[in-house]
Amino acid sequence: MFEKKIAKAKYTEDFNVLIKNVMFNSIGFFFLEFIIPIYAKQELAATGLEVGFLFSIQTIGFLISSFLAGYLVDKLESRKKLILLGSIGRGIAYFILYFGIAFRHLILMDIGTFNIGFFAGFFWIPFDTIIAEKSHKDHRSFAYGKRDSAVGIGLFFGSILGFGIYYFGLELFPENLFIIYSSVIIYGISNFYAGIQFHSKVDESTKYIDSEKNIDNTTLSHQKEKVNIGIISGFVFFNFVILLASINGTLAKPFLNIYAVEVIVNDPTIASYAYIPSGIVAMYLAPKLGKLIDKIKPYYSVSIISILGAIVTFGLINTDNFFVFALLLSLDTAVVNLANLLVQNIYSRVSIGHRGKVMSSYRFFMSSGSIIGPILGGITLDFLGLQAPFLISILVELSLIPIYLFAIYLIKPRLTESFKENENIAIKKI
Repeated sequence: MFEKKIAKAKYTEDFNVLIKNVMFNSIGFFFLEFIIPIYAKQELAATGLEVGFLFSIQTIGFLISSFLAGYLVDKLESRKKLILLGSIGRGIAYFILYFGIAFRHLILMDIGTFNIGFFAGFFWIPFDTIIAEKSHKDHRSFAYGKRDSAVGIGLFFGSILGFGIYYFGLELFPENLFIIYSSVIIYGISNFYAGIQFHSKVDESTKYIDSEKNIDNTTLSHQKEKVNIGIISGFVFFNFVILLASINGTLAKPFLNIYAVEVIVNDPTIASYAYIPSGIVAMYLAPKLGKLIDKIKPYYSVSIISILGAIVTFGLINTDNFFVFALLLSLDTAVVNLANLLVQNIYSRVSIGHRGKVMSSYRFFMSSGSIIGPILGGITLDFLGLQAPFLISILVELSLIPIYLFAIYLIKPRLTESFKENENIAIKKI
């Protein structure tokens, strides 16, 4: 064992190697999230409820695997094997989804989408845990921002690939779904590649530690951390608030793409261009947004993020100008990124020895909300119209501010890793 002193370092020296691989895992996210609701509505004549349910299937898969993955993260010595499993499983699921789309077979689409979510649990929970282990607590949001930046790069190039092939296929082979959606095959292969690269190149034994206390994650995982009614009640209530926030955050999300096609521009390919600036925001601003969150007190961050989110959502459904819509989408992406970075920062500090379970808890309640939200939003859309899910989301977001503040008040003093600065840092390789 050896130690190397570092002054005010943000993360371990191999951190960038860890982050680069996620680009290849994320190239299919945006194209499929954008196109599946439109495909379901136009090709399969799905109702709003059916679109919401289809959108939720992936999250249901993730929900089922999240706690199992969290348990295994804390139990197994190697997290890389879980990440490899998640990558290979998602790769296979993309192939299943591709054939479901090509054959207009809803059950195959359901199976493929479900398994993309199921195996995502075995990827993201160990991945987020390793990020926490390789970053200093006072730069944790910045570290997760670096992850989001890599995801943004994957989204950007994956979208160019997906929509390029989609547009090419529509122009030359308008009836051939095998060609129009062939980018889905490339997304599957990319996941295979990412899993193999991660397993062979990432050194998970190098971890960030507090050199003053000389404590690392491996040590704490074999010790009993102090658990009392305060931390349990604070953590339970915080999870409840995250569930409510997730329901609200996904209430209108599946229908924004439909809104863009039906209100802003009726060509899905042109409508997708409005999302390019938001992809650039995710690519270049995510680390800076993380750095910003690291510097602002959580109480202020929650209030500012919620108010900005409500204003931007109101703007999105009150414009028919393509360029204004694209600008507001970029702001919306920035606001969502800020919220996610703040919440993940807090979760990563709850426990060190049980960090895998804690991070799986975060993903579990976010996923639960992502199942309920689109279904409620679909029902609202069917009965009250296209704008209804967005208007309800605005009201709920503002109403959640005091509840969010109280949740942070309960949990903040009981975090294993506090928000106080600590400059005695080291890297330990075990």
